[in-house]
Amino acid sequence: MTVPADLLGRTETAICQKLIDALLQTHTDISGALVSSIDGFEVAANLPGKISAARLAAMTSSLLALGEAVGNESAVGACRDIVIDASGGRVLLMDIPHPTRKLLLTVLCNTRVTLGQVLWAARNCRQEIGQRLGN
Repeated sequence: MTVPADLLGRTETAICQKLIDALLQTHTDISGALVSSIDGFEVAANLPGKISAARLAAMTSSLLALGEAVGNESAVGACRDIVIDASGGRVLLMDIPHPTRKLLLTVLCNTRVTLGQVLWAARNCRQEIGQRLGN
């Protein structure tokens, strides 16, 4: 399932695709990336194998909503990032700053990656997406 046409235009979707493709090309330990809407629709994806962008977008939306609720309930503030550290790799879930549209970035990486490096790269990617779409 892709994002409804009224959320992002072709140019904005192409910007998202170009930036996540560049993220994967620059960082070989990152195996996939997805930009999705807050309500769980795929905007742009570069995912390995048979990973479903539609399903991953929906799960990202749900997990970040839960993270937001936990952050508010525990009085630590707004949730910015969630890191899933699993036996086969890591998954980073984060919001993309934008003044009018709430978008999300999901980044998949292997176990060899240094968490700090991938967080830095993913945060730079999300900032650039937010800036490029904000103009």
